[in-house]
Amino acid sequence: MIGRVKKLTCVVMAVTMIGSLAACKKSGKASSGLTDAANSVMEALISRSEKKLKKTGDFSEDALAQVDAMKDCDAVSAVMDKATFEIDEDSIKETKKGTSVKVVVTLPDSGAALEDASDEDEFIDAVSGQKEKEYTKVNLTLKFEVDEDKYTLTNGDDVVSDLFGGDLENVNKAFGKIKGLPTETEDDPPQTTPVEPDETPTPVPTDPPKASSDVYDVVVFQDDKTVIHFNKVDSDGVHFTVDNLAAYEATIQCNSLAIDGVAILDYTMSDKVAAGTSAEVVTKCELDEIPQKIGTLSGQLDIIDFDDYSNSYEASFDTTVIDSSVTPAATATGTLIYTDDYVQIYFKELTSEGVVFEIVNLTAQDVEPRITAVAINGRNITDPTWYNCEIAPHSIATLVTKQEDSIDPSEAVGTISAMFEINNDMSNYETYFAMITTTVIDPNVTFTPPALEGTVFYEDANVKITCVGLSPEGPILGVENLTDVGIIVQAESLSINMVGIFDVFFSYYTAPHSVSRFLAEGPVDASAQVGVIGGAFIIANPADRKSNYMVHLDNVVVDASVTVAAPSATGTLLHEDSNVKIYFKEVREKGIVFDVENLTQYSLTIQDRGVLLNGVEPGIATLSDSCAPHSVTEVMISCSPDTSTPATTISVNFAIFSWDNAIKHYEVELEDKAIG
Repeated sequence: MIGRVKKLTCVVMAVTMIGSLAACKKSGKASSGLTDAANSVMEALISRSEKKLKKTGDFSEDALAQVDAMKDCDAVSAVMDKATFEIDEDSIKETKKGTSVKVVVTLPDSGAALEDASDEDEFIDAVSGQKEKEYTKVNLTLKFEVDEDKYTLTNGDDVVSDLFGGDLENVNKAFGKIKGLPTETEDDPPQTTPVEPDETPTPVPTDPPKASSDVYDVVVFQDDKTVIHFNKVDSDGVHFTVDNLAAYEATIQCNSLAIDGVAILDYTMSDKVAAGTSAEVVTKCELDEIPQKIGTLSGQLDIIDFDDYSNSYEASFDTTVIDSSVTPAATATGTLIYTDDYVQIYFKELTSEGVVFEIVNLTAQDVEPRITAVAINGRNITDPTWYNCEIAPHSIATLVTKQEDSIDPSEAVGTISAMFEINNDMSNYETYFAMITTTVIDPNVTFTPPALEGTVFYEDANVKITCVGLSPEGPILGVENLTDVGIIVQAESLSINMVGIFDVFFSYYTAPHSVSRFLAEGPVDASAQVGVIGGAFIIANPADRKSNYMVHLDNVVVDASVTVAAPSATGTLLHEDSNVKIYFKEVREKGIVFDVENLTQYSLTIQDRGVLLNGVEPGIATLSDSCAPHSVTEVMISCSPDTSTPATTISVNFAIFSWDNAIKHYEVELEDKAIG
């Protein structure tokens, strides 16, 4: 099935939502063009979107096939759903031949999960159970050729191999549908049992004939390079004949397809047609029913020249009549909750899998929708996702959200609110947001709107945020969206009782006028009572970035009866100024650890600009952590230090700032500091 794509609610994405705070979490010398190019590559890789990947640079057929195979594997999707990336702008190198930048991808340890799993479900459960501190890192180097302001990736195969080789490749082999491998009958000759001359051989059973539609020869697309004929539909999929009129080999891949106005969402295709020849190509899919006659066909196939991408293009065909005797019967069902010039969105039902929608593509081009937030009866669904898909021109697609929290399918639906991200080819791949404020589905349903749990520690006209309590995985926070639009609430930093949470993760979409309960993932003492809470939150409206803002919370009282003593930093004091004290703490296998005491009322971000341990670089080093106001936070430069030799000296450069410029950017250079 098409790979599940989670919202990239990671550091990079969330920061781009802040308008004036935009860019990656490394400030400095990167041009916006390079940053955008690197972001495009990484988002295409993590979502395993061949279409988007091909637009970023050069990839061999084998590399694209590897990405395509990964897209079909739910086990790989479970890992990549949780993947985040960070661009190290200080690593940028520019030469006459081009430029390069390093990117660190953080994702679950699939090798560890694979060791503990006997089947795919156990693997997915093992990945889901990993905490971020157990995640692994993959270091990538992206190399670009620069032509004026255009950046083209030149080492695509290396990047794909580095990210999807090793453990992920083993996961895909264990659980995925591997394309391009020979079938069992191709690998091994059929086994036969010797028959004595006087015995009558037992007849070999034959497979029943495949269900098939009528056979046609209807041209659905034609230009001076390619002619595409539709032939038939059977249990293998949708069959075409492609006349390649060009002087180069073409690879045919499918972007979208619909039969009689019903979109096909689960398919695979990558077939070659030699130069100047005709060949059959098949969009492999499984249909619930094989119709005898086909009324109309719409979709989009990619014509790809892997040797020269300038020859590649999209062949789109909109509602081509195959058999005029067939009366189209596809109609949307349910309650219409949104409409514009491009799409109609219908709420259909609630099931044990999730919320079911039907989406109608009203255009002559593909439409790619993505659910970002949905609330039923005022309760926000945590992290809704569905399988990434493109809806063929003038067709209807049924899409089911998936989510981490459970849904009671017997719940009567009174109201719904939601936000969709729509990518439309008609708008040059520009994304827009479809906002669905609270809409009545059934006026006869009586329900009690959910109450916001916990103690409110921040409130404005847009949002309320509460402290519900602590769990072993991190604090539990409540969020109420008070607006008519979907908003993102993200913690830039967080502290409990003045102790900062290392590498806290809290970044969620919330549906209009909904109440949510979210986990702020990070290490805490779950047995503690919460006296004060501090940090910084970004409130972001993805549809209107100019309205995004950050709030700093300087140890707001949650429970006045709890006595809170200021924590003490530990280690060797390396630096002190009016904003921070920085202490060297220890060297660990995965990095160099510091305690940072934030002396200000603002959330501070600390990043590294290079480090030497005992005069030696400890591999690729990355640090970009935020510290809550008036707190002590443990931070770590992620790297590969030599732990066999005691650390005696350290040289390190830090950058210190706040994202909204409350504390202006400055750098601290420390040379040969004694730590042994």
